[in-house]
Amino acid sequence: MEKPVDKVTETGVGTSRNGKLQFARAPGNMAKPSPDYEEVPGVNPSVVLISPDAGCLRTLRRTMEAQRATVLREFNTYPTYAHLDGVLELDCDTFVVEIDSDIDIAMDLVEALCARKPSASIMVYSTGGDGDRMVRSMRAGAREFLTGSIPNTVIQEALVRAVARHAQQAKKVTGNTVVFFGAKGGCGVTTLATNFAIALRMETAAEVALLDLNPHLGDVAVLLGLTPRFTVAEALQNAKRLDRDFISTLVTEHRSGISVLAAPDVYSPSVPIENRTVGKLVDVIRNRYPYVVIDAGRNLGDGAEALLQMANTIYLVTQLDIPSLRNAQRLISYIQRVGDQRIELVVNRFDARKMEFDDEQVTKALGLAPRWKIPNDFAAARRSSNAGSPLIQEKSPVAAGLRAMARAASGKPLATEKRRGFSLFGS
Repeated sequence: MEKPVDKVTETGVGTSRNGKLQFARAPGNMAKPSPDYEEVPGVNPSVVLISPDAGCLRTLRRTMEAQRATVLREFNTYPTYAHLDGVLELDCDTFVVEIDSDIDIAMDLVEALCARKPSASIMVYSTGGDGDRMVRSMRAGAREFLTGSIPNTVIQEALVRAVARHAQQAKKVTGNTVVFFGAKGGCGVTTLATNFAIALRMETAAEVALLDLNPHLGDVAVLLGLTPRFTVAEALQNAKRLDRDFISTLVTEHRSGISVLAAPDVYSPSVPIENRTVGKLVDVIRNRYPYVVIDAGRNLGDGAEALLQMANTIYLVTQLDIPSLRNAQRLISYIQRVGDQRIELVVNRFDARKMEFDDEQVTKALGLAPRWKIPNDFAAARRSSNAGSPLIQEKSPVAAGLRAMARAASGKPLATEKRRGFSLFGS
């Protein structure tokens, strides 16, 4: 009778001499190591360990240190999508994720790491030899499946593969994510976000996604003259299916070239809005598009925190009236508590002739100076919304202001432009 061996079999499962499952590689990754893997002498692999189980974390640390691997960081909780950027900034050869504590959250994390960190090898660890967990890990993209007491030769080979892969793979760039957030209802957030997305497309010629996160009712599709087949509701209700391919089936292409994930046109209060779901949706979209523009809406609830934490820039839109400025001050305080995101204050419907508060007064009240001033042109905005024709395609002060914002967001230099006594941007 043949002895069991510590290697990958044709089924992708290896066994130890006591017959217990020890190690498996995803069947899709079962090619034999190339000779290059033997040419990484003297390299200490770098690893990041993730496990809510303190005992498991200690075991993994001892295992890695026995192989002279450098443990860059340990996480005693599963990082959420809102905090994933901090994890992805760690330049390591491999992430080891323990999946027993919460299999569903762990699989979401593995999938996100595989998509966003292609240069690193994602390994999963489970104390048992559950075949279903191995299959789920494989489908999520994990390259190695570790379980039980891991033989030295097995972990050595896995770490060598990880070092080689890290050296060979190029890093992936996360899309620039900007969020439009209104100080109060009716301040023109949707109009600004929609036209800004098109302006960004015009300025950069890059792919731009526009996400309407008003999951109960939203107006982006109306302003663009679109009748989408699918909406953000399908995305939020199918969180487990969210990936690049699924998102591609949900978006609607606008003639301007932007990809739109619109809000539903039927009121549905049952659409789930959770930090985890919103975080995953935004993460998948920004992994697909170089630029993501989000109309944050007013009813995000628990999803607001994840969204604000994941934004590169938050455009806080206000008007120069007491209710709007009061709300803006409170929102600035909240945003600063949940993260250190860049906030740019946008004064919408600005009219220098009717201004009751100057920049100095606004800055003193909010602790933040107005960065952008979009002039008031109610007639043009109404004409645009009624016709389903983007305002940005007209020659107007409003379009000029939004083009300036888009240029700045894309990293292009700005030339100060003044019209009739007011500045299109405040500083």
